[in-house]
Amino acid sequence: MHAMRLGGLILAAALAGVAPAAAMTVDEVIAKNIEARGGAANWSKVESIAMSGEFTAFSKTAPFKMQRTSDDRYYFDHILDDKRVIIGYDGKVAWWDHAWMMPGAQTITGVDLGVLMQEVDFPSALFDYREKGYKAKLIGEAEFEGMPSIAIELTRPDASVETWHLDRETYLEIGRISPGSDFGTPMEQRTYYDDYRRVDGVVIPFVQEWQWYTRDRILLVEKVELNAGVDETIFAMPPPPGMSELLPLVGTWDVKVEQTQYPGADWEESSRRASIESQLNGGLLQERFTTEDGDEVVRTFTYDRFENTYRITMINGRSTQLDVCEGAKQDGRIVATNLETGVKQYAFGGEMQFHHQVSLFDVTADGFKVEHARSRDGGENWFTFMKLTYSRASS
Repeated sequence: MHAMRLGGLILAAALAGVAPAAAMTVDEVIAKNIEARGGAANWSKVESIAMSGEFTAFSKTAPFKMQRTSDDRYYFDHILDDKRVIIGYDGKVAWWDHAWMMPGAQTITGVDLGVLMQEVDFPSALFDYREKGYKAKLIGEAEFEGMPSIAIELTRPDASVETWHLDRETYLEIGRISPGSDFGTPMEQRTYYDDYRRVDGVVIPFVQEWQWYTRDRILLVEKVELNAGVDETIFAMPPPPGMSELLPLVGTWDVKVEQTQYPGADWEESSRRASIESQLNGGLLQERFTTEDGDEVVRTFTYDRFENTYRITMINGRSTQLDVCEGAKQDGRIVATNLETGVKQYAFGGEMQFHHQVSLFDVTADGFKVEHARSRDGGENWFTFMKLTYSRASS
C-alpha cells in the first residue's frame, strides 16, 4: 500500500507552491501546511465534513461513514472483522459501541482515549495548535518511509508526543508517528496520508492508513460532503442498554403522594419535590427526596445488561436498610420486587416482615407514575399502599 504514496504526492504538488525549508520557524512551516490544505480562510467556512467509502481491517473490506465538525466532534461507523464498531466524541465524552468489547456503548479511557484524541482535531492537530494547548517544535529535515520530509514534534497537554512529517515540496502531511494501541496495549503507531484532492476549496487526503505491530487499517474515501448538515444526536454517547426507558425520569419533579395504611382504609394525600440525576454516563439514575415527616430517601434505577433485569434500590435515613428490587418490563410497566434479592422489609420493631414491589409506568417527557406494594405471603398477593404521580417542575 505504501508504494503508491509518492505518486499521489507528486500529483498533489500542484496544489501548493514549492518553498525552501531552510531557516524557517515552526510556525512558518505550519502556515505553509495550512495553505497547502486550502488555507485558513477556506477552512473557516467548513462547519462539517461527511465522508464515506471503504475501510479495510483484518484483510476484510466494508463500507464506512465518518462525520466530523469544526468544533472537534467526531463519529466513525465501520466494520472490524465482520463486527460493527462505532466511535464517537461529542466534545466532552469519548465513547465506542465496540462489538469486540462489552455490548453497548462505553466510555473510552486510557491509551485508547489518547489515540482517539489524535483523530478528532479538525482538520488536523497542526491547525490552531496553540489554541488547543499543544506545543510544536521544528525538528527539521528528516525522512519518513524513505521519503524526504520536514518533521514537527507535537506535544499534547497529556504529555504524549507525536511527530508529523510534511512533504518538503508540497508541505502536505505524508505521515505521523504517534502513540498507538492494540486493544488497550500501548505501542507505536504510524499513520500515512495520500491521494490529496481539492473539495470546494479545501484539500483532503482521500487515503489514510494506520499501522502498528501486525495491524493495518486502510481508509479509502469515495465521497466527501462539506456543510451538508449532520444529525446532531450521533455524537453523544447512547445510553447503556435498557436505560433509554429510564432517561425521561431525569429532572426536578413535583410529586403527588397518595398513601393508605391497610386495604379499605382511606387514602391520604401529600406532596413533595424530588430530583433525579443521571450518573455514570446514563448507567445509573439517582433520585433524592425528603418525605413529609422529614425522612431523607435515596433511590437508584439501573439495568443489568448481562442478567437482562432492572434493579431499583432505596434507602432512607431512618432505617438505613438498603432495599434491592429487581425485575423486568411487563405490559408497559417496569415491575421489580425484592422476592429474589434476599431483602425483606420490617415494621413494628421487626415483628412484621414483608416483601416490596415497585412499579414504574406511564413514562412521558412531562411525568410518570410509581406504585409501591407489599406482600406478606411471598408474593402471592400484593397490597398497593402508595401511589406517586410525578409532574415535571416548572422551575
